[in-house]
Amino acid sequence: MKFVIFGLTISSSWGNGHATLWRGLVNALVRRGHRVVFFERDVSYYRDHRDLWEIPGGELVLYADWDGVRADAERHANEADAAIVTSYCADGVAASDLVLGSTARRTLFYDLDTPVTLSALTRGERPPYLPSYGLEPFDLVLSFTGGRALEELKRRLGARVVAPLYGSVDPELHRPVAEVDAYRADLSYLGTYSPDRQPTLERLLLEPARRMPDRRFVVAGPQYPDDIDWPENVERIDHLPPADHPAFYAASRFTLNVTRADMRAAGHSPSIRLFEAGSCGCPIISDAWPGIETLFTPGEEILLADAAETVIEALSAPVDQARAMGEAARRRILSEHTPSHRAHTLERELIAALRAKTKDRPMKSISDTRTVLVAGGAGFLGSHLCDRLLAEGRHVVCLDNLQTGDLANLKDAMKQPRFEFVRHDIVDPLPERITARRFDRIYDLACAASPPQYQQDPEHTMLTCILGVRHLLQLAEKTGARLLLTSTSEVYGDPEVHPQPETYRGNVNPIGPRACYDEGKRAAETLVFDYDRAGRAEVRVARIFNTYGPRLSAADGRVVSNLITQALSDAPITIYGDGSQSRSFCYVDDMISGLIALMEHEGPQPGPINLGNPVELTVSELVEVILDLTGSGSGVVHRPLPADDPRRRRPDIAKADAVLDWRPTTALLDGLRRTINWFDADRPIVVSNRPALSA
Repeated sequence: MKFVIFGLTISSSWGNGHATLWRGLVNALVRRGHRVVFFERDVSYYRDHRDLWEIPGGELVLYADWDGVRADAERHANEADAAIVTSYCADGVAASDLVLGSTARRTLFYDLDTPVTLSALTRGERPPYLPSYGLEPFDLVLSFTGGRALEELKRRLGARVVAPLYGSVDPELHRPVAEVDAYRADLSYLGTYSPDRQPTLERLLLEPARRMPDRRFVVAGPQYPDDIDWPENVERIDHLPPADHPAFYAASRFTLNVTRADMRAAGHSPSIRLFEAGSCGCPIISDAWPGIETLFTPGEEILLADAAETVIEALSAPVDQARAMGEAARRRILSEHTPSHRAHTLERELIAALRAKTKDRPMKSISDTRTVLVAGGAGFLGSHLCDRLLAEGRHVVCLDNLQTGDLANLKDAMKQPRFEFVRHDIVDPLPERITARRFDRIYDLACAASPPQYQQDPEHTMLTCILGVRHLLQLAEKTGARLLLTSTSEVYGDPEVHPQPETYRGNVNPIGPRACYDEGKRAAETLVFDYDRAGRAEVRVARIFNTYGPRLSAADGRVVSNLITQALSDAPITIYGDGSQSRSFCYVDDMISGLIALMEHEGPQPGPINLGNPVELTVSELVEVILDLTGSGSGVVHRPLPADDPRRRRPDIAKADAVLDWRPTTALLDGLRRTINWFDADRPIVVSNRPALSA
């Protein structure tokens, strides 16, 4: 995804916590494959203390005035998957107007100072970074503060969707290092001066310093007034570069965390410095506030104090106790509070916000020209799906490598102005022509489906199910599209439960000749549901049972096409085994209706859903029906049953009926007549010598 951010600063860590947060989060987003552009007004006080000049893998735009950068900002916002305005952005109101008027896929406001924002509103003031219309127009509002503040953002500023996005720390930058004697302290504090923090600093650091004159204390940070009465054993450092923070914490027996009054009252407001110290393995003494216990376990990973006596007792305890607390805090940081964790949270919330946004615009109207990607769209099922979507007014992009697909299937679609064909194999990274587009729906039908075809190149079959599905999932994640995976009844293998419900876990031979497809589709289901659980993409999974109809390839070895072509050519009908193995057959029009119904299903994740016809008949019975409909005089030849060919296969479609209100309506005789007519419509019949298998 492309993230465009309008923020206070990322280039200077002087006097603020925003830069540290953004450096870690942006770096994590870049490492996860996203592109980030950060707009920052080039003000003198940050310019004079700048300690970052470029964003590795991203773009830093420093501008002198809004009018001079507006055109560039508008261009980037229009291209953005997520356009974000933050609190204290120097041009917050103008940036909000621009973002909300852009074509950005998702618009966000990130309040890194929520308690300050709410306190100003309580005083009857509007912070200069807030637009006059509040936060209602944004798709998602993120808050550095959790807890009840989230409801206040909704109630007082109209935010519709709100989620916490706490700070974090990069454990590669903030880690235990060797001590530096110049920073040595029994208790340290790192933070910019704030009048509302000073009473706590006085109580928890300066008072213990006066009562423990033999101990050393250090306070680092700018903007402290000259009239503060510092005890002689308190060392002052005006500015500590971020690169020196690990050494500062390494030299501290304990470090103090002091929370601003507004943040303490709001609760659930962890500071960046809190995470930095924990990541460096430094034992932390902190003031108490609601929610801190959800981040660190008091007494084990952090010490909470409200009086000097608690601090003095901690400084007098054996050093091993402090060291164990610091190590426990670092373990907690590594497991829950890194930029990678926050990037994952941001991705999940963006997907959720897009779902909420698109639910207001369901795909129902013929005039709705959403763009749909159909991978495998030149195949039997895929081409019928393309035709149906075009008939419903969609813009359809068909992606196919033509391994088993045929452009002849798309002859009608090719005449439509809303149809595009892109030849590509999804095993390979998707081309820019696809990744640069925005899709609302992605159907994945891109895999050889008949046993002779998928067994011809089993490695490619498996890679299509794994790498190919991953490429499409990444596209769905980037664009916010909903993805439907066409899985298969083959995930049930040779079933021991009949009929097969979605809860049945199957009986599959993982090393047999069909395993490349059977296990490949099982792996594909695992992957898509992992993406769904992680909030990275919204998915639907259809387990397709035997389907037939026009455009079946005469040479693909499926049982219906085999039997029809042999009967029409008066060639011997080949039955593998004794013909007692049973199947159920769904007509293609019904299957396409089921796929679209599943794709457009709203509500909680329904899980995999069987799509097929529950009417069951044996292969021998199917032969008799086809011989009768074609008037063929073909004889029957029996051959050995291929390895792992299922004995019985029939779907339990109760779930599809209940969840989708779907069931097949085409009778077998009607569907077979249409299919036979298609095969017999003045076209040469290619008789297949391949086994008539279950697919």
